[in-house]
Amino acid sequence: MRETEEKILRVRELMEEKGYDAVVLNTNENFFWITGGKSAFVDKSGPAASKILITKDKSYAVCNSSERYRVMEEELDGLGFELIGYLWHEDEAKILEPYLKGLKVVSDNGCYGENKGSEIQPLRYILTDEEIARFRQIGPESTRILEECVRQIKKGETEFEIAGRITGALMAKGYQVPVCLVAADDRLKKFRHPIPTANKVEKYAMAAICAQKYGLTISISRIVSFGEVDEDKMKRLKAVVKADAAYILSTVPGATAVSVLEAGKAVYEAEGYGPDFDLHHQGGGLGYPTRDYCTNFACTEVVHDRQGFSWNPTIAGVKAEDTFLVIDGKQEIVSHTGEWVYEEVEYKGQKILRPGILVL
Repeated sequence: MRETEEKILRVRELMEEKGYDAVVLNTNENFFWITGGKSAFVDKSGPAASKILITKDKSYAVCNSSERYRVMEEELDGLGFELIGYLWHEDEAKILEPYLKGLKVVSDNGCYGENKGSEIQPLRYILTDEEIARFRQIGPESTRILEECVRQIKKGETEFEIAGRITGALMAKGYQVPVCLVAADDRLKKFRHPIPTANKVEKYAMAAICAQKYGLTISISRIVSFGEVDEDKMKRLKAVVKADAAYILSTVPGATAVSVLEAGKAVYEAEGYGPDFDLHHQGGGLGYPTRDYCTNFACTEVVHDRQGFSWNPTIAGVKAEDTFLVIDGKQEIVSHTGEWVYEEVEYKGQKILRPGILVL
């Protein structure tokens, strides 16, 4: 409950600063966040199936009769939210009229009042102690699941089969998997976002996932090879992990997201792969969505201590991607297991291990 109280206080501080009387939270990301990792989704392609209403002195859970019993018992019990319940066939807006009448109301997705999602999003950036503990739990856990699944890849297996094994293993441990990309051989070299197909593995395969538990996202990519890695691919790998090292080690409190992006771009160019920079977004801040933002040169974000990140540089046929937290000015890679193969990379006098290509 302490975590939820701290987050409600952040919302109320925003309300006071902006002159709002009430805030409605309806996105899945914000429901997970405000409740400390509790869920109210049925269909994650849309908003949360229940809403949180925060006023200057009250906090409510707004639930219809399809959701109220499970959500109040399994998710919100003990968190201090008062229930505003209604029948599924009733008009929610009319039910809320007595609570919202005369108030300046905003929401995170425009469901009530103006859409102020861009103002609410930064409230999630600085992680609580509880969120850091969850990241430290699910980072190694989800990565071990992915790494074990890709170790099991067989020649002739389809990308569909690989994706099925990965998503099944993750869901068996309580994860949602909003992103599961799998590519083998030519598709790995041609496409930056390779959704799985019936293509069969011959030599190389990559799996890239965003796994979510407690609403928090772990973003990871791993590559395997049947037999020795060819010289050209190894050259590309060494370049991409150097760009990744530049991104990670440049992500320090107070740095602008653009300055981090420029550090990685400089490595692409120095290594002779400048055009590849333009073919895939490079990542950025991460927490409850798969990315809070994908950094570009118009980005105004700044790195905060206790914030999550995942950069994902790619060069044709290779990719580097892990999830890390900035803690006390240092980078803590929560998706590092120590059980993979790694390349030691030096960037501006600092050394860091980045995932290599596992030979099966």
